[in-house]
Amino acid sequence: STQCIAKHVVLTACVWLHSALMAGCKSNDVQIVYTPWSNLKKTASMDVGQVGFHDEKHRRYTKVTRKSNEIINRLEKTRQERQPDLKAEREAYDSSVRGKRRAEERAARAAEKTAKEEEKKQQELRTYKALMKSDNMVSNSEMRSKYSSAEEAEDDFM
Repeated sequence: STQCIAKHVVLTACVWLHSALMAGCKSNDVQIVYTPWSNLKKTASMDVGQVGFHDEKHRRYTKVTRKSNEIINRLEKTRQERQPDLKAEREAYDSSVRGKRRAEERAARAAEKTAKEEEKKQQELRTYKALMKSDNMVSNSEMRSKYSSAEEAEDDFM
């Protein structure tokens, strides 16, 4: 929001803009308009450098009465011009985003795999597969040879 910007920051930016303008640096009482970037409206039919506003209420005005050499000199002392390699920066950013996305996908796949394994374990616990092993099974003929009567088998059951 434009209300939370300190007055001295707005004044500094406006003086800098006033000194950078061809027509502005020669004249006094220059009115400068500023707005949040989200309020700027640019369409294909507009000329180069021409912009509009989505909401006129967000537009703010300030007036620079005269050029302030004190502010301009302070800014010139801290000025740093660099020629960034935009393509390399974009590639580095894209690769970091891809790396984060791959890490998230790996974590999601690992979580899905552990969830599947857990579900499989729970499914096995709910079935009787562990009880129905051939080692635990006894046929009727084996029972007859081991016990002489059904009562003996029932007594030995517990």
